[in-house]
Amino acid sequence: MKNKRATRKSFSHSNRDKVFWDEIRFPSSLKRAYYVTIFGLIILSVFSISIKSEKLSSDVWSFATDIKVSSVTLLLISLFWLPILLPATFKRFPQLQSSLGWLREQGVEEVETNLLRIKLRYGVQEASEQYEKKVLNFKSDNPESISQETDQSNETRYREAISAINTQSSSITPDEALFRIDQLADYYDRLRQDMPSGSNRTRLMGNISSTMWALVPQTARFPVRERLSSHKEGQRLSAYKHIEWHLSDEYIDLLFSRALGVLEVPFGQYAALLALRRVLTTTDLSKLQSRTMKDTLRWAAKLDYIRSDSGRYRLMMEVASFLDRTEDQNDTTGLEGR
Repeated sequence: MKNKRATRKSFSHSNRDKVFWDEIRFPSSLKRAYYVTIFGLIILSVFSISIKSEKLSSDVWSFATDIKVSSVTLLLISLFWLPILLPATFKRFPQLQSSLGWLREQGVEEVETNLLRIKLRYGVQEASEQYEKKVLNFKSDNPESISQETDQSNETRYREAISAINTQSSSITPDEALFRIDQLADYYDRLRQDMPSGSNRTRLMGNISSTMWALVPQTARFPVRERLSSHKEGQRLSAYKHIEWHLSDEYIDLLFSRALGVLEVPFGQYAALLALRRVLTTTDLSKLQSRTMKDTLRWAAKLDYIRSDSGRYRLMMEVASFLDRTEDQNDTTGLEGR
């Protein structure tokens, strides 16, 4: 019994340490670079190397090495151990951890403020809000029995969001629009890093996503493929928003794999699904492609990690239902042709 309690206690401590480091979120590459740099500086601070030439003969040189520990060395040693000492310090003084949370909240407020400035400056606030209401957060009553009228209303909702873009947004240069989308992508990455998962973070990521979508038509020579293969989640999100606006069947397979696979984060999966749904409305798939895609979507929707997310589940079933109807229409057309 004592062993079980001890095991549970040690697991609890290790779990708290993990939570702490998840909140700090130091990338492993940054930690490695930090340790290597500090260690190198410690070595340089300890060794004092001098090379001298004799006064009488310039051909004779002397080489001397001294080892001494200075105050700089001690400071560097303390910095080396700092990442290890931080968790213990924060545990001993909870006030410091609350201060860290306060700083994080300030960063989130800064993102919200800058996001609103971008919307107002470029006249995309109403379009962004319409997109969120009519597309991003739109919920059908029964995604498995959606009619053809619903498919048409999807495109109607897109047009309503497009018409809400203020005419002053046309004054944005393509380079400036791309710069702002990059800025939004950075904000998205910051939110994912600094905020715990939850409805508030999802709401803010939705705001960023909708603003990206509203700015996309003002860009030129958008590097879609480069961003689709980026390791940054915000860059990939901007590519999904571009495809959702500029429809192209070139990316169907990629969108399909990103919408289902674990290579993409949940919000990115949802963005890929939105783009896939709209692209499919303008694309004629073969019967085999359509059947494979809808069967895979229905299979994936039953997985626990997707079924627990009502948004992704609903959208997957909606796309599968659309493929069902498209296949039935093609069969009917083929029979009439005979």
